[in-house]
Amino acid sequence: MHFKDFERVLAVYAHPDDAEYLFGGTVALLTSRGAEVNYVCCTDGRKSGSDPSMTEDEVAETRAEEQRAAAKVLGVKEVTFLGHPNGSLEVTPELRRDIVRQIRRHRPQLILTLDPRRDLDTPIEISHREHMNVGEATLVAAFPEAGTPRMYPELADEGLAPHRVDDIWIATVQGANRYIDTTEVVEQKVRAFQCHVSQYGERPGRPAWTFENSRWSPMQKTMRAAGEMIGAEFAESFRAVTI
Repeated sequence: MHFKDFERVLAVYAHPDDAEYLFGGTVALLTSRGAEVNYVCCTDGRKSGSDPSMTEDEVAETRAEEQRAAAKVLGVKEVTFLGHPNGSLEVTPELRRDIVRQIRRHRPQLILTLDPRRDLDTPIEISHREHMNVGEATLVAAFPEAGTPRMYPELADEGLAPHRVDDIWIATVQGANRYIDTTEVVEQKVRAFQCHVSQYGERPGRPAWTFENSRWSPMQKTMRAAGEMIGAEFAESFRAVTI
């Protein structure tokens, strides 16, 4: 499984539903083994959805409720929303500081995050611009900023001491070097992902998302391909980095 004895894990991602899509199975395995997993969702998703009658605040509230429900299915302890509007998320000192704050607060040994590189051989939704920006911001926040006392001195005023992260797993297909067999928890991952009804529920001209519907489920194809690398039915793939 390539799991160390991780006790504290922090998942940092861009949009509600990213975590379930890209590493929900790994999160389920970690929590089942006793690890405390916390989520940091960088945007509020207010620009998403297909219902023009909803206000942006209503969309953001709905997506937050769906994310909390999905996290509960996977055994996640807490979801923190940084509240940045989606569609305009950049690698800024403010975003890096917000992520450093959560790293120092939760003090994880392992961070799960997104790929800062664009891979045109994977489904386009995986190489989303804001995914890349969150991946880059998280890498910088984890090293060197979270462990550097003089970075963001205002965090010391909040009682948050520097913290050094041990490992970072970047959800990726390109250059993956860590494959996690998620066959035993794939149904749990699917249940969590299906909590995001506003994004993947039934709508005019499109059926509701299902894991079996290959047209709407590149997730299944990606997980099967990763599983083939280790002789499993389903897996999730990462680029593991040790600090």
